[in-house]
Amino acid sequence: MNPLKSAITFYRVCSIITGTALILVTFEVVLNWGFGLVIWGDSNWLRLVPKGIDGSGLPTEGIDVSKLLLQIHGLLYVIYLFADFRVWRLAQLSFQDFLIIASGGIIPFSSFFIEGYYHKRLLAKAGA
Repeated sequence: MNPLKSAITFYRVCSIITGTALILVTFEVVLNWGFGLVIWGDSNWLRLVPKGIDGSGLPTEGIDVSKLLLQIHGLLYVIYLFADFRVWRLAQLSFQDFLIIASGGIIPFSSFFIEGYYHKRLLAKAGA
């Protein structure tokens, strides 16, 4: 398989996964900062728990899903940046293109639009 086509496919998958994770993080941030709620997971599934001003008042059992979402998105964004770098190098794009693609992982919903634009452009460049 053509390395550029492989890189494009990897970038596309990373873009969708990272974009979805970013939407969940955005939802979590609105809940946390806007309403003072934390997504908490325990044996009763998921629930919203109010947190105190200093972060106190959280249950002693279970997991803070809000923090977990942030950590997962951070890891996914690093993989997304690797996919971005790989496409950038193989397609010989400009550094501005690299930065535009990289912004897709930090601006909510933009990864879907950026990926759609670059997917068409990169496939044409790859000769597919």
